[in-house]
Amino acid sequence: MGLLVLVVLGRLLSPQDFGLVAVATAFMAFAAVFVEQGLGRSLVQKHELSSIYPNTTLWTSLVTSGLIAAVIIVLAPLIAGVYGAGDELTPVIQWLAVGLVINALSSTPAALLEREFKFKSLAIRRFAGTMVGGVAAVIAALFGLGVWSLVIQSLTTGVVGLLTLWTASKWRPQFEFSFSKLKELWGTGTSIIGMELIGLLNSQADRLLIGAFLGPTTLGYYFMAIRIVSIVVELFSSVFSGISLTTFSRLQNDRPRLLAWFYKLTSLSSTTAIPIFAVAGTTAPVLLPFVFGAQWAPSVVLMQILCFLGALNAVAYFDRSVLIAVGKARAAFLLTLGQALLGLVLVVIALPWGVVFVAIAVTLRQYAYWPMRLVILKRNVGVEPWKYFLQWLRPFGLSVLAVGLSLLMTLYLPQLSQNAPIVFVAANVLIVTVIFLAGTWALNRSFFSDLMKIVRRKM
Repeated sequence: MGLLVLVVLGRLLSPQDFGLVAVATAFMAFAAVFVEQGLGRSLVQKHELSSIYPNTTLWTSLVTSGLIAAVIIVLAPLIAGVYGAGDELTPVIQWLAVGLVINALSSTPAALLEREFKFKSLAIRRFAGTMVGGVAAVIAALFGLGVWSLVIQSLTTGVVGLLTLWTASKWRPQFEFSFSKLKELWGTGTSIIGMELIGLLNSQADRLLIGAFLGPTTLGYYFMAIRIVSIVVELFSSVFSGISLTTFSRLQNDRPRLLAWFYKLTSLSSTTAIPIFAVAGTTAPVLLPFVFGAQWAPSVVLMQILCFLGALNAVAYFDRSVLIAVGKARAAFLLTLGQALLGLVLVVIALPWGVVFVAIAVTLRQYAYWPMRLVILKRNVGVEPWKYFLQWLRPFGLSVLAVGLSLLMTLYLPQLSQNAPIVFVAANVLIVTVIFLAGTWALNRSFFSDLMKIVRRKM
């Protein structure tokens, strides 16, 4: 649904509209970390939970969100001035700040539902918010509201998700609060705050720097490419990530079973997502302008580069969750910190060379730091590096084979992509599907039974 809405809005709005909202949402993402303070993750991770904990979490997040939203509204003109778009960007930042309060009201009941494995309710909440917010944004765009269509989408999605969440949750807050319980939750929460902040620096610094130095329009092209990649990761990894922290936390005292689940989830995620990135990378020159419109042609090469980033993120999706679950939040923080600092250095070096080199730097950061991730996982969780690496290597090797055959098709049938784009895309999908099904059946036959077990558990 999110991808469908993105396609429609991509045809109705300009790259600059997306660039302005990308800057504003990046700042909101950083602010949201201080609103939530890692307390929701702490609720999920905690082995036993009395009513005082969620009540303390809710009131803390709500008060914090109001204060931070007020500060952002006041400082919005200064932030917008840095990007040379004061008149356009200031009100966008101010209105999106309201979403922080909505997030504060949502975080505690969402964490409790996740803790209880109520993933169906969480899925309904997300789908309802995405659907209604998307429809509202498309209607607004059709009426010519431009960048405000994306603001309306964000706020509507949050409100609808909030209402759906509270309808599904049986928990209701009470007027009770405990500083001692808050301090206890912060024991895990502070490390999670650090991880979230560094993680955002890892994921948002490139957008903020591109917007400041290369302009909102260039940021719009980059945002579209990385947003498509992110949706693909979410689409094929969120099925498994939803149960990851909860499952790992329940198994924190049974290390063999925890490791078995960790390998299983990384295998399922990478084997499901990587072939999609293979298709996306090979068909991007035809599919992206065809689907989103010719104005997005500069995003093609960016998307192809970032597909390599998505292919690795699909297997690294569970690293932090397993570290948090076994009480190694500090190790997870240090892992995220090292990767973020390396990424920031590479992006700053690449920035003067243009947005394509920034995309290369962001992707290179992930691969260059991967050995360190393996060291941290082995030392703190007992993960066997080769066994972990194999979960990624098998689908990645199959994708290389599929991409090679696709390139041969393009070489010997050069007119196919121009004269029959639908046939070209269908042929690529067929090549990747056949190779992956046959290769997975030969190399990792348990994938199919494991996938069905996870899907049934989620339902």
